[in-house]
Amino acid sequence: MFFSVKTPSLRPLLLGLLLLGFAATALARPRPHYAVPGHEKPVALLHAGKTTYLVTERSVFRLEGAAFVRKHQIEQPIQCATVADTALWLGTRAGVQTLSTATFRAHPLPLPGPDAAPGITAVFRDARGAMWVGANGQGVFRWAGNAFTQELHTPAINGGVATADSSVWIATSIGLSRKQGAEWTRYNEEGVANHEIPDNIVEKLLPDNAGNLWVVMSDAICVFENNGQCGAAEEELPTVKFIGRPGNEVFGVASVAGTGRLFATAQGLLLLPNEPAGFASFAPATDKVEPKRLLVPVALPASVGTPVLLEIDKQQRLWLASTEGVAVLTGKELRRLATSPPDPLSKKEGAPVLSKRNID
Repeated sequence: MFFSVKTPSLRPLLLGLLLLGFAATALARPRPHYAVPGHEKPVALLHAGKTTYLVTERSVFRLEGAAFVRKHQIEQPIQCATVADTALWLGTRAGVQTLSTATFRAHPLPLPGPDAAPGITAVFRDARGAMWVGANGQGVFRWAGNAFTQELHTPAINGGVATADSSVWIATSIGLSRKQGAEWTRYNEEGVANHEIPDNIVEKLLPDNAGNLWVVMSDAICVFENNGQCGAAEEELPTVKFIGRPGNEVFGVASVAGTGRLFATAQGLLLLPNEPAGFASFAPATDKVEPKRLLVPVALPASVGTPVLLEIDKQQRLWLASTEGVAVLTGKELRRLATSPPDPLSKKEGAPVLSKRNID
């Protein structure tokens, strides 16, 4: 397994992602815990003012007091969702629907073209408030003037997000597309200079609360720092082959101030603590790198399940959603996760040590 790390600020971070430590597992006791009927896979956790919605594969719930109450059910599986003003936008396997947050009545929005209700793989709102829809097989559309306008004709759309710098990012099976202003830029494996990523198949895009965009590909994960501003100035993006162990699926990432990075993965919740004081980054001239820190599995109560969504709200609370329900960690509980730093396995007998070389 090889990886490239060219951005100094993320070198120490990415070194720790490849190796999972099993010592000093942190125990979190999330409160409160909300059970969600149906045990359906969560799709989106959405906050609109003081209201919180949970969208699952076939249902829409609203948090009312101490419970998530189902407000709407749908036949076609929901694949993505967002909230805008007084409506929820649902991307399903059979087109786009808007759902009034007052009445919870659904209204279909047909797309232009021969298939008005295709499988929707992306629905999001950009920094200017415009709605975007990605339809697998048809391309990307923007909702303007109560009508859809096609913005991108690439057919194989896997996802899409907007970042605070007014960029729109589209994940496709032939690379990553980014719109800034009126210009589209395509990043792919065959790209040159600032337009290269290690894999053409971009499976998902995961923005974190620190302004970084994590690009998950079929054979690598790379990071555009701070909405892509750092990435645009670098020859090569910081990249790893996997997080935790090979084949581990990553669902989301959050940055916890004063603590580190949290990853929601198929292995469970993994914490990468902040670099200890005085740590010196490896010299870029060397061809061997040994990790100085490890990911820490965060032990959650069985009632929480394996989180597939995580989000930090304006009060710095961590929301975790799984098929078992929704849990919330307070800021104090989050800080508790890092009170016992992991004991580096590399110092223990028989512990694995990584030796990697850079690819120029």
